[in-house]
Amino acid sequence: MGSSSPTPEQEHDDFRVAASGGIPWPPLTLVTRERLHSALDLGVRAPLTMLVAPAGTGKTVLLSDWVARRRRSGEPVMWVSGQSPGALTESLQHVIGGDVPSLPDPIVVDDAHLLPAAMVADVLQVLRKSPHAVRLVLATRYDLPLPVSELELRGMALTLRSRDLRFTDAEATALVQAHASEATGEDIELFQTHTAGWAAALVLAARAFAASGVAVWPPANQRPVLDLLLGESLSTLGDRVQAMLLSTFGPGSVTGPQAVMLSGDPDAGAMLAELAGNGLLVTAYVADPGGEPLYRYHPLLVELLRRRAAASADDARLVVAAQRRSALYYENRGDGATALRSALGAADPEFVARIVLGHGPEILAAGELDLVTAGFDALPDGYLADHPHLIGVRGLLRRVSGDVAGAVMDTASADDLAGAMNPVTPDDDALAADAVLLRLWESRYGWYDVHAAIDRARNLLAPDSADGDSRHTVLAPERLAWLLIELAAAETWADDLDAALAHLDEALVTARMAGHPGLVAGGLAHRAIVQHVRGQMQNAAQSAQAALDVVDDRLPQVYAVRAQLVLGFAALNQLDLARAWSWYERVVETDLADSDTVVTALRSMLRSVLLIEAGRLDDASTELTRDPAAAGPLPSFLSRDLALLRFRLAILIGDQAGVDLQVRELDRSGNATEAELIRALLSLGQGDPRATVRLIDRVLEGLNPHPPVAAAAASFRTVLLGRLGDRPAAEASLVDTLNRVTPQRNLHALVPAGAEPVFLDLLRSHLAGPNPQPFAAAALEQLSAYLAAGSDIAQRTLLARTRPDAHMSPPRRLDATVNGARIRLTAREADVLDQLALGNSYSEIAQALYITENTVKTHLMALYRKLGVEKRSAALRVARDVGLV
Repeated sequence: MGSSSPTPEQEHDDFRVAASGGIPWPPLTLVTRERLHSALDLGVRAPLTMLVAPAGTGKTVLLSDWVARRRRSGEPVMWVSGQSPGALTESLQHVIGGDVPSLPDPIVVDDAHLLPAAMVADVLQVLRKSPHAVRLVLATRYDLPLPVSELELRGMALTLRSRDLRFTDAEATALVQAHASEATGEDIELFQTHTAGWAAALVLAARAFAASGVAVWPPANQRPVLDLLLGESLSTLGDRVQAMLLSTFGPGSVTGPQAVMLSGDPDAGAMLAELAGNGLLVTAYVADPGGEPLYRYHPLLVELLRRRAAASADDARLVVAAQRRSALYYENRGDGATALRSALGAADPEFVARIVLGHGPEILAAGELDLVTAGFDALPDGYLADHPHLIGVRGLLRRVSGDVAGAVMDTASADDLAGAMNPVTPDDDALAADAVLLRLWESRYGWYDVHAAIDRARNLLAPDSADGDSRHTVLAPERLAWLLIELAAAETWADDLDAALAHLDEALVTARMAGHPGLVAGGLAHRAIVQHVRGQMQNAAQSAQAALDVVDDRLPQVYAVRAQLVLGFAALNQLDLARAWSWYERVVETDLADSDTVVTALRSMLRSVLLIEAGRLDDASTELTRDPAAAGPLPSFLSRDLALLRFRLAILIGDQAGVDLQVRELDRSGNATEAELIRALLSLGQGDPRATVRLIDRVLEGLNPHPPVAAAAASFRTVLLGRLGDRPAAEASLVDTLNRVTPQRNLHALVPAGAEPVFLDLLRSHLAGPNPQPFAAAALEQLSAYLAAGSDIAQRTLLARTRPDAHMSPPRRLDATVNGARIRLTAREADVLDQLALGNSYSEIAQALYITENTVKTHLMALYRKLGVEKRSAALRVARDVGLV
């Protein structure tokens, strides 16, 4: 029977016209698909093998390749066309007539969906009465009325569908490169993404690439072919199924319940499951065992449905109705972003406005500025004039998008409107909250009184005396969380750190309950700053890292920069200078235009400390001579930290006037305890270490200095007691020092003491004892590694200069009055002047100071200008006259 049948090569020299919906195809380069050949080899042992898939999925090509290979190996097989099934008729007659060979040859029927109904009935009869009398391979575009399920249960049938015929990545690579050898992996990935392994589309893309050398989608001039092939599959579906697909294609993938919601059809989930059984138009994925299947639409189907909706008013109405149902569904579930996207698709301005007002702050806090912008763009001209409640949200949008002038104008308008209303509706409450939120933002720049803004926010959040209600229960949780974060930021600036932490804790609870990661991260980043300025450095680092972890790299810059700063200080405190520099570099890459003075000051201080550690004292001095730009007095914690850092630099460069100035600044800014502790440390210069120890003890025991300063003072005391030979007292002081350092891992506070041999000896001895302090080993290891780096900064500290074997040189004067004008030298200019007084040449000065000759000349020109002279001899004469050398 098989020897007289036409070969697949004769009937299918080209990719079958019938297989492409009547469109002739150029000659096709075959790619053998071993996994499907193996499946056919297995299936042909049984009575029935079905290939059920639409046109263009590669059924004919697959079977042609499989038949040709089978014949080359000498195995018989018959090829029959569904349009001309005469050979099949003859074979079935033999079976019905009882003339059955012991093992019949396989019969491949291409386009079996074209078989006459009477012949399908004959096949059905044979399969039910004498299944072992045939071996049929039927390729069809849709299921035929045959007992496939019965036979499958008995292990007598195999069905391959569209999902099985999809080209894998490896097969797609072979297919594309067979037609376009120059195609790269990226080109093939592009084609796979858009075709989802559909054979016809892959071939078209490959041929278009071969002709043009450019990977584009869709392939030029091939859209009609793709539409015809996929449209043929779509047209075979019932009206309800097509309506369901038009209602649900927007997201690209849906679950069954979502499809029911979007389409309004209770059977939508069942329809998708049936479509996924075929696997061309829709594919089912199950992420979790037992979970809800996710149905993903073929990318080309999505494109086809989108164009169909654009061309048909009836189809467009289906899409709009689905978008409105979606908007209502997600709005009721608190997903403002998805609701707004759906409302935009529904083209309903009133609906869009409602979602923007109710959920705009939530969406903005998630970083989706473009979505809220699209919402405002969708409103008719003049809409806000009749719906002024939206002005507050627009002000927030302008603020976060960098339109400061627009945000300020909207803030004033929102404030005026909120003040003229008696809040009785949720819309009024939303506007009032937005107005206060914007005023809190303005207050950190000095555009609005910070205390007035804080009072307004607290009043807004306070319970109503009449019914005990408050905005906590009226406002949406996302709006409330953002308001609490802004309130805490203003309270931080106003030095009310306890209140700031309390409100941040409340904001975090609210944001977590709302499931809003952006606001959770924002609250954590702000909390990290407050913890840092309170000296809780380890806690601050944990909060900062948690902020970055919550939203990965999608944290808005205004929050990210806070977390990065804190992590930079945390690395510095643990003496990891390389990591601290790395965090600082990330900070300076961040646009700080929408930040505030706290962030700007902390950035400057982090850079200054790192410059000092690198020995670049002049650069650090330049950085620290600039006060952060602020509308009013700095918070006391910023004044404290800046004064302490400037004090340290003044000690290192020997600037006595600078030392005195920073002690006075600590007193002036309300940091008298820290000023008292600094005076205790400075008393060492009077030559009585015992007296200095007593002064340090008095401050540490009776007052409550900033933790890092207290730890540094305790280590200072430990060194003095060690020098005095009071071993028991020194060891007790060492343990006290370590106990102060351990909770927040503030090793940087130990750097001046750690450079002293007596301190390291005490630490080693303590570790060798019976009960070492738990953090002692880590402290010794990290201090030793820091000192091994070879920085000479540790040799310029107050402790280093007061060693018993060290010469205590008088403080270096940097200030003087020349010709009635007050001048101040930099530390490097003073070094150059000293070298000049020794009579050294430019090259000798450069060698002594480890700088270039050009740098020497630059410093000399600055010296000449300040001293009002033009040459070396005059410079030295004036410098001696005013006491600079």
